[in-house]
Amino acid sequence: MVMKPFRVFFRKHYVAIKATYLRSLGYAVPERYQSTFVHWGGGAEVQYIYRKLAEAVPRRGKILIVGAMGGRDYFLFKNLGYDVVAVDLGPQPDICPIAIADVEEGLPFPDGNFDLVLAGEVLEHLERDTLALRHIRRVLKEDGKLIVSVPYYNDWEEGHMRVHSPVSARRLLRMGGFLVDDYLERPAIIAPNFLNKFQHGLSLLCFLISGRTAYALLTRSIGGFSWRVGHALWLRRVRKTSSKFGGYFLCSKAVDRLDHIQLNRMLYTAAADRVNLAAGLRGIPGQPLSMT
Repeated sequence: MVMKPFRVFFRKHYVAIKATYLRSLGYAVPERYQSTFVHWGGGAEVQYIYRKLAEAVPRRGKILIVGAMGGRDYFLFKNLGYDVVAVDLGPQPDICPIAIADVEEGLPFPDGNFDLVLAGEVLEHLERDTLALRHIRRVLKEDGKLIVSVPYYNDWEEGHMRVHSPVSARRLLRMGGFLVDDYLERPAIIAPNFLNKFQHGLSLLCFLISGRTAYALLTRSIGGFSWRVGHALWLRRVRKTSSKFGGYFLCSKAVDRLDHIQLNRMLYTAAADRVNLAAGLRGIPGQPLSMT
């Protein structure tokens, strides 16, 4: 009963403190998308990670967001000064420009058009995921980057067509023609609901006293912590117990792609064929697996 009046009081000021924080950053974000900039557990700490992964992309570079629902990634990079375009299966409110297309069928953009493509929590929803990656590869510049996030061992969401592990996600990216440049895992923080209550309460207190919020300092701290701890792969055994277990990949275009047919032929057909095929593969410099 004691918490109910506080919740009412907080909700009354929540819109104001979000807007105050975003104004302090110079960001213009529609109200429906503002919570992702101040909420942890799939929101603000992910934005921190994406910013770090995208540091090699030139400012004002062209970015394609594949799957724009929630607006988190689109409005982050738009407010950072990039030339951002979204693509999705249908329109999304307040997001423009957006191309309506199925990434599995192809993308309505010319070859080598983007400096960065970001596909956050998308690949697991696709039936023809390898084909989608090849379409993404086509629209990337030769020195362009791909950022992908993938949930692991998640088969309870109805829209998921694929269930990935850290190893299968890497294989998929290699089949799509990408090399992994950087990789980290989630979650890094525990009890995000408690931490969100703490940071919202502290920001409300700061707002009432000074007209400012604590979001900037806290997000930098939690984001930096998530970045460092996410690279500590020895924590994987602990992370696997979490329903939020997943990974973030920064990728560049490979010269060629993993040919899974040739690989499986080498691994699982007659021994003589494997020997002959392996001998042929040894003639491909730096490629121990079958490539095309």
